Amino acid sequence: MKSKIKEICKALEKEKGIKILFAVENGSRAWRMESADSDYDVRFVFARPVEDYIRINKPAEVIDAFFDKEGKPCPAEGAFIDMSGFDIFKYIKMLSSSNPTTIEWIMTDIVYYGEQNKVFKKFALENFNKISLYHHYKSMCRNNYLKYLKSGNLVTYKKYLYAYRGLINAKWVANKGTVPPIIFTDALKGMGGIIPAGIIKKINEIIKLKSSGKEKDIIQSIVMMDEYIEKFLKDDSDAPKEKSHSTLNELDKELKKIVLGK
Repeated sequence: MKSKIKEICKALEKEKGIKILFAVENGSRAWRMESADSDYDVRFVFARPVEDYIRINKPAEVIDAFFDKEGKPCPAEGAFIDMSGFDIFKYIKMLSSSNPTTIEWIMTDIVYYGEQNKVFKKFALENFNKISLYHHYKSMCRNNYLKYLKSGNLVTYKKYLYAYRGLINAKWVANKGTVPPIIFTDALKGMGGIIPAGIIKKINEIIKLKSSGKEKDIIQSIVMMDEYIEKFLKDDSDAPKEKSHSTLNELDKELKKIVLGK
């Protein structure tokens, strides 16, 4: 599949008149939580010729494309390869504000095309805003919990994992003070003594169920899991307090280098 995604990236470059800097996995496969029928969530960062940036009508900052198992274009619904890319300016701005999505793109170890930028990665690791990242991940937990689990609209193992990934990563930032591991089981292993053992055990059980193809099974709410999320959402006592004082000089220099070629 990697070779197929690589060919898709080359075709997109030609069709859209862009240069893809890197394309990576940023879904369940990157987190090592995929099931047998999981699709591919490919995320990429692209740059345009400098002339495209000095126009009244700016070109699109986001490019989405969808493909089937054969690598042929198809509708978004039911696509096996989901491609979504950010223009370099949009990506840098989000990275500078410690948006977790853009940090994960630069940290994941599954790279399909190009090469992750070392300056971006260094910035993400050394200059991320702990307060911002903590609340971003907490918001992920809250949104998944309220929309799917508490509402009872779609209670599945997958939604529990998505809610708890936000919770675990927020707890990691608060207690470890570093960027959470992309691989979810690695983050879980580091939560001993921070997250109740019973919760960690249940999450690991759900990961196994997901890998066996039961991720979308409609299930009853898991009271113990719900109660722990509720407690987490109501309590900000462990939220980071120190503010980030990073400068954007290195990112600005790298941005100019990429766009202007110098």
